[in-house]
Amino acid sequence: MKQYQDTDYLHASTRVRTLETRMLDRRDLQKMIECRNFDEAFKVLNDAGIAVGRDPADFEEGLAQSLDEAYTLVEKIAPEKELFSIFRYRYDGHNLKTLIKSRRTHGEYDQILSGLGNVPAKTLKTEFENGRFEKLCRTLAEAAEAADESLAKTGDPQAVDIIVDRAVLEAMAAKAAEFDFPFLTDYVTAYIDMANLRSAVRIKRMGKDVFFLRRVLAAGGRVDRGRLTDAFAKGMEEILSVISLSPYEKALEPSFDLLRSGGALTQFERACDNYLVALLARSKLVAYGAEPVIAYLYAKESEVRAARIVLTSKAAGVAPAQITERLRDTLC
Repeated sequence: MKQYQDTDYLHASTRVRTLETRMLDRRDLQKMIECRNFDEAFKVLNDAGIAVGRDPADFEEGLAQSLDEAYTLVEKIAPEKELFSIFRYRYDGHNLKTLIKSRRTHGEYDQILSGLGNVPAKTLKTEFENGRFEKLCRTLAEAAEAADESLAKTGDPQAVDIIVDRAVLEAMAAKAAEFDFPFLTDYVTAYIDMANLRSAVRIKRMGKDVFFLRRVLAAGGRVDRGRLTDAFAKGMEEILSVISLSPYEKALEPSFDLLRSGGALTQFERACDNYLVALLARSKLVAYGAEPVIAYLYAKESEVRAARIVLTSKAAGVAPAQITERLRDTLC
């Protein structure tokens, strides 16, 4: 297990805390929401230093560039670059799903491959076409092969998502276990639990059976998968009972009434996201260490996600109140 020294992160902690003061905060996002049109909202984004000099139509590329710059900087100033590879696995997973599906449909989707993965998109595409994964972690490589084989046999693209998404979560857990760093372990564990709990609730709503759920649930969380699947078979109330006996009861319980009544999942999913934000907010109590750096990356992810929600909503003519409802809590 790799030892973690908080003093090694003195420079990196100071640097990211300075950068956080320049990010979009809730007030900036609300200002974007209240703008009269998309162009005015895009200007607010520019004022924050994002997508500067780009055509408004290219705002997605500007957001992706901003996030890529954040990851690149963190890996440059942090002494343990590999620690932050955990947060890139999601993009490796996105790229794998895109490549697998595009081969079976004979499509060309290079334009939607992400440049944020641990393995460069072009490299991953070459390895996938050659059938040999040398740069990808073993968990994801095995999942890619299984998903590709499953799609070839069944023609079901949903199976690709299930296999790869679960592998991403389990790769995150395996990587976190390599470090003697409780904060990172707590975050990844909670991240997996939130993904599993969301899956259980969504799949119950979809009317799928327990066998489908078992294929989806990832290892690595605190909520026992066996108890969750047993509860799933009995109904939504039993799923809520499992959550009530977990460390997440206080954060998620306010959304239970809507789940019981068959209401929208928005409040529950927002509560899951907000739990992770609150967990990362603990980093503000840490003078220096990897905690503030991890929180900065999450804040950048949240900033980009929120800006995307606002801009796409403005372009679609969504009412300001509805846009505000869609946003999660932020760290800034």
